[in-house]
Amino acid sequence: MLELADILRDSVLQTLEDRVSVAFSGGVDSSLIAKVAKEKAEVELFTAGTENSEDVEYAEKVARELELPLFKCIMSEEEIIETYKNCYKACPADFLKVELLVPIYRIAKEANERKHKVMLFGSGSEELFVGYERYYKYPKEELDSYLKKEYKELQKREIHWISRICRLFDIEARFPFYNNKLAEHVFNIPIEIRMEDYELKKGVLREAASFLGVPQIAIKRKKRALQYGSGIHKILLKEKNLPGMALD
Repeated sequence: MLELADILRDSVLQTLEDRVSVAFSGGVDSSLIAKVAKEKAEVELFTAGTENSEDVEYAEKVARELELPLFKCIMSEEEIIETYKNCYKACPADFLKVELLVPIYRIAKEANERKHKVMLFGSGSEELFVGYERYYKYPKEELDSYLKKEYKELQKREIHWISRICRLFDIEARFPFYNNKLAEHVFNIPIEIRMEDYELKKGVLREAASFLGVPQIAIKRKKRALQYGSGIHKILLKEKNLPGMALD
């Protein structure tokens, strides 16, 4: 576990500039990135969501423990709907893909206003550490190959979409979990070990995060997908004619 912690630390350090922003939800992925990044860089955290959403609540608590500045982007229903439409123009796709970009669009805009040029994201963690519920329903004998395929294809999917949104605001998106050395190490850990913590998911990552000094409140936070933790999904579902809904 110490070796994994060291590799994770190096993966984050490789993505740093003197000053960076972090897409921050208060979960284990973004908290690990922020904790390591503050060792070598000036770090500011950015979160987006509705008033009293879970992501905003956790981001505030964990940011205080990390002693890092947090910029909260509280989004109204009108702003969420308008931002969704802007995201669809930039990345036309089905509803479930586009809604994930709404908080990213908002924090990238805020980071640009704070003169940031680089933002760090936790993409890749779910595929490495078996973070999604749907992975547990996949045939176990085929799962490792499937995860490797999903991880490789991130460049065409999530990483591509996030990068495209960030470029609208002259920000370079970087992905510490999308790292060849890290992937090689993690995919050599037996799939049974990576799947041990069914309740919280990503138990191997949570253990490594403890070694790195990530706050326990983040380590013990149960996984919530971005659209749910931010409160955005519920609002967008009220709208019946958003672009992309027919593609879903």
